[in-house]
Amino acid sequence: MDHESGLIGILGLGFLGKELAGLTAWKEGSWGSWHSSPVMSCSLDQFHFNWQDSSSWSGIPKLPVVMVFTIPTPALELEVIAEQLRLWKEWMQEKRPMLQRLILISTTGVYPKKEGIWSEDSNFEPDSDSGKRRLLVEQELSEGFQLQLIRPGGIYGPGRNLLERLKSGKSIPDTGTPTHRIHVHDLARITEYCILHPQVKLINAVDDEPCPSWDVVQWLLEYHPEARGMHPEFPPQTEKPLFQRRISKRRLEALGISLEYPTFREGML
Repeated sequence: MDHESGLIGILGLGFLGKELAGLTAWKEGSWGSWHSSPVMSCSLDQFHFNWQDSSSWSGIPKLPVVMVFTIPTPALELEVIAEQLRLWKEWMQEKRPMLQRLILISTTGVYPKKEGIWSEDSNFEPDSDSGKRRLLVEQELSEGFQLQLIRPGGIYGPGRNLLERLKSGKSIPDTGTPTHRIHVHDLARITEYCILHPQVKLINAVDDEPCPSWDVVQWLLEYHPEARGMHPEFPPQTEKPLFQRRISKRRLEALGISLEYPTFREGML
């Protein structure tokens, strides 16, 4: 595949990073970073990287790649995160000036958990600590790079989904309000689209049917062969009306990006 730069660099070969790495035959010289240990069965060049540890920064190759930042934000004070990102940006500008374009995988968690429809053009302030931290990362990196933002819903896929939680006996977190999701393969495809189209500066990545986690569980118990016969403990029904929080996917649709897993039903079978 002939991408604009011909090369990509994935900062964080985690759940999404590994899916993106295997999505297509990236050009030789493309790379990915690992945090704890190298990733098996990955064709990309690999090295250790931690943006909080300056001793690892020199591992970033001096190649003009499109970087994709998938690394989660640590639960630190906002001032600490801002300072660490500032130091990394300054190092990059001095030592890796050829690396200017960055696609940040953020989260719909930056939007408030309030009634309404939240689009890429909405004015808002996060109302959770995690949302505040992630919005800070968006703002800090927008000042140091040619930034493109993807805000996905809850990322799920093989080995990481509600069915796996059921099978392992883990609790099912649920607030009774609709949860927005995106299959990891569709998110990788959306990321690839942004790599090919640098004019896309911000896009929400969510599927067609947000719903509470226990609605998904009930569907799994009825229709998924691996979940039949399970008897998880359901939470008590709330007496308060549930607020309807929606994340807009109009921009995704306007760009003509179709989903291979438009709802959790396709994604969980």
